[in-house]
Amino acid sequence: MSTPDPKSKKPAPVITHLDGFPDPVRDPDTGMIVPQTRRERRALEAAQASMIAKKAARHQAALDEAETIENMGDDFGSDDLGFGSDPATDVDPEGSTVLTVKQIETEEIPPPKPLPATSAAPKESRAGRNLPAAIGVGLLLLGIAAVGIVWFPVVLAILIAVLVPLGIWELAQVAKTRNIHLALTPGWVAGLGIPAAAWFGGVDAMVFALFGSILLTVFWTAVGEPDNPAGSMATTLLAILWLPFCLSFGITLLQEPGGSVLLITTVLATVASDTFGYLVGATLGKHRMAPKISPKKSWEGFFGSLLGAIVISVLLTHFLLDYDWWVGIIIGTVLMLAATAGDFAASMVKRDFGVKDMGTTLPGHGGVMDRLDSVSFAIPVGYTLFVVVLPLILG
Repeated sequence: MSTPDPKSKKPAPVITHLDGFPDPVRDPDTGMIVPQTRRERRALEAAQASMIAKKAARHQAALDEAETIENMGDDFGSDDLGFGSDPATDVDPEGSTVLTVKQIETEEIPPPKPLPATSAAPKESRAGRNLPAAIGVGLLLLGIAAVGIVWFPVVLAILIAVLVPLGIWELAQVAKTRNIHLALTPGWVAGLGIPAAAWFGGVDAMVFALFGSILLTVFWTAVGEPDNPAGSMATTLLAILWLPFCLSFGITLLQEPGGSVLLITTVLATVASDTFGYLVGATLGKHRMAPKISPKKSWEGFFGSLLGAIVISVLLTHFLLDYDWWVGIIIGTVLMLAATAGDFAASMVKRDFGVKDMGTTLPGHGGVMDRLDSVSFAIPVGYTLFVVVLPLILG
């Protein structure tokens, strides 16, 4: 078996398919398989060696064919043409024409001037994002949310009412790639009805609105008779739980005593988790955390997220909340785990549906779901932590 020369500077062949490994981990940039086990690595090396051997055989066959053609040319150019006569004696000297070849001096043509280089597209960061756009959009959304949380709660309700239907629409477009038709009408009714119920009636009304949304989804799917009814119903219910139901806990948390401080702590700890995880993972990330789910997420980024969430939570707990500073460590750890779970949930959905981003609504972030994935998990956990767990434990 032919094996690549270790001293050769040629890169190894790119293998994108291995028999016996239907779902291998692939490099997001090159598409090449990244082996995760010794057996998979041996199979990859064997496939690369086989590809190199086939290329060498094709190259040798081409050389042999060229040599054969050259030998045939030598045979046809021999002195004896096989017609029983000398070609030189067949020419009539009197009827022949002498051709004189005159050498003509030619002026060297200078090589064409190189064309001016076109302006290159803006480089993306290692995480595959347009960093200036991501920072600008993130600060804008955070600013609007802060205005709604601290001064005008109706602004927060409007922001949720805008982002939730957009997120549900993005999930519907992604689901279509697998012939799953998310029921948009029940999704949008729930996207507006559940936050409204939370605004006017709190958690109890929100739960009743969720049950009503489930019933509407089941009947709508049954009457509509889509090609994949179970998949359509499950995807619609997932969207309802993921977006309007989880995010509406932010409205109920805001209505608690000191709710604006509790909610801003939850949001800022989640933002710190995402930001520190991105920065540490993009600069120091080497050990992949879940390569089959999120190839670019590393353990270094995980601990960067943990550090960022704890630092922000300790500061906010010390200066704004009526708890000891060490409680901030608990708050930051719990919120960071919830945010990471939301990020992984979105990554699993995107991997199963074969898309990089949920949409293109938010420049630098992808879609609305790409921005709300961690927040939507952190907010209900924050509500449970601040309203139920900490008062029960600390009194």
